[in-house]
Amino acid sequence: MDLNDDPKESASAAEEDQSEEKERRSMSTSSGLLESAIDKFAREGGFDDSPLKGKPIKIEDGDVLTGIMKNANYQPAWVELRKEIAADIKRLLERTESNAIPETEFEAINQKIIKYNRMVPNPQLQKGLLSEVNLHAAYDKWE
Repeated sequence: MDLNDDPKESASAAEEDQSEEKERRSMSTSSGLLESAIDKFAREGGFDDSPLKGKPIKIEDGDVLTGIMKNANYQPAWVELRKEIAADIKRLLERTESNAIPETEFEAINQKIIKYNRMVPNPQLQKGLLSEVNLHAAYDKWE
């Protein structure tokens, strides 16, 4: 038998570990207290009658802010502007005399496109300027 295998020393070491654990628990923050209360509730079966127990949790795509904005039917200004530009291009396409579109109308839409390109959060969302040549192709990109 080894001298270090004294049962009294083993018991006192276990008691010290328990007292350190109690001290750590008593020094815990309010989040620790909340976690321990939740753990106790779960051990006592408090979550056993949950209607969604055992079913997967539905996690929304995107971040929390995007989800809140979506639920509030709010759209960022650049999305609103994109819709406005698409409507303007559609209005130009619906004209019966496509040759009679004044250059000022293209300029007005191009100013909106420049503004849009400055507002979008990602450069990959930027779009090219509008001209008579690319009017039909541009509408497909904006829709």
